[in-house]
Amino acid sequence: MRIGLFTIAAALAICTLAACERSAPSASIGVGNPHPASSYVCEGTRLDVRLMGESASVSVDGAAAVTLPATGESGTTFSNGRQTLIIEQGQTSWAVGRAMPVACTGG
Repeated sequence: MRIGLFTIAAALAICTLAACERSAPSASIGVGNPHPASSYVCEGTRLDVRLMGESASVSVDGAAAVTLPATGESGTTFSNGRQTLIIEQGQTSWAVGRAMPVACTGG
């Protein structure tokens, strides 16, 4: 009888410990991708933008991303001389070459 009670007590202890086991935390947003992309549409041109501090990685219409270094002191203009991304007061604009920047929607 003692062995039976010991077995039941051990089984209960194991079940109690199993119930206390914590599940692994789920992955947080941004884990593995510290620079999430934002999508914009600028007069029909689709941009996927990753801001990375001193530069921006920009994919135009699904093409391979290009790196645009930050220019100026404010860090809100990114340009490689041919393509320019401007972010001012929450508004995003895009320009190619010497064309005037066009407003973008999304983000």
